[in-house]
Amino acid sequence: MHAHNSHEHDEPESWVSQLGYAEDPETPLTADTFPSKSGGRPAWMNPEHVLSAEQVTCGNCDQPMVLLVQLYTPEDQPSEAFHRTVYVFCCKKGSCIKKDWTKSFKVFRSQLPRENPYWPPPGDESEDEDAMDTDFTPKQFKAPTLCVICGLAGTKQCGRCHSTHYCSRAHQLADWNECKHKMFCGKTSDESVDRLRKAQVFGEKEIVSEAEGREVEKLEEEKYRKKIQEAGTVEEEEDDVEYDDAPVDSKVSVDDTFLQFQLRLELNPDQVLRYDRVEYDMPDREPLWVQKDQKPSNIPACEKCGGVRTFEFQILSTILNFLAVSHTSEDSLDWGSLYVYTCKHNCALTDVFTPEYIWKQDFSADGMRLGGEAPPKKSSA
Repeated sequence: MHAHNSHEHDEPESWVSQLGYAEDPETPLTADTFPSKSGGRPAWMNPEHVLSAEQVTCGNCDQPMVLLVQLYTPEDQPSEAFHRTVYVFCCKKGSCIKKDWTKSFKVFRSQLPRENPYWPPPGDESEDEDAMDTDFTPKQFKAPTLCVICGLAGTKQCGRCHSTHYCSRAHQLADWNECKHKMFCGKTSDESVDRLRKAQVFGEKEIVSEAEGREVEKLEEEKYRKKIQEAGTVEEEEDDVEYDDAPVDSKVSVDDTFLQFQLRLELNPDQVLRYDRVEYDMPDREPLWVQKDQKPSNIPACEKCGGVRTFEFQILSTILNFLAVSHTSEDSLDWGSLYVYTCKHNCALTDVFTPEYIWKQDFSADGMRLGGEAPPKKSSA
């Protein structure tokens, strides 16, 4: 999923968002397919270097976070970002996010040039595919061991069989007690073990994209006018009714920002993600905010180059329907929208991964009173 393309430059006034939808993958989402996906274990674009649990530990519970989304977002410029993936990690505990959400999300950007040691450079359509594969010899290296639960660096191993690796003590205990490793240690495991391990992370879906129709803003404006008229009618009717001990202001409070958010989603209700990164010389895009308040007052500069970060994409609450998590438990996850900001100029990385910035908005009480409820959540199986 990407909006950058220096060969097909759209004018700012005709720019449209790319909408992401969660679907069952038709083929395995392996690293060589450069996938965009939600949940599952990371498909590491750089197969030689992976993140460790220490880099994605939740600051509230001190447990390793799991992959929420990874987006493959290649760009023409600079050349270092020919292959580009953004990884978003999240703690599975809703209580941590309620306590201090800033400690329970992390975002990383990773890049590779067209000519790199791991993946053959894509050729022109006219080139013979077999000839291309023959000309490329990938780098020989010792692949890092991965945690069988979450796919982070497997720096620890089972002390009994020495063949099963983990990112942390927490995932080693989970595998032993909840995923049948106690039963199958040193033996060939059955399919139930893999299912139980996958249940420890978010359910995996492929993120497929399509452009939001340019007629959306016109339709949204028409629906917006109608909704405002309906809200105004409610206010007038309530003002005509006398109540004992009525509050001074009995009008319905309307969060205009939430109303526009709701109307935009109603036109494509299955969307789980909105991608809005633009060309370098184009005006920055404004996110689709969930409410008028709770916006970031300042976006920190890039930690690598000191340059500005700009809005790239947002993860909607509708994605919660596809993560195979409970929506009824007291510890359930919840948010209005997550907003990801990245280095505007894709600065060259001295390390394989560089941190980027994420912001969270919740639905406002005013928006909920408007008749607007948050996008519905399906009950998990």
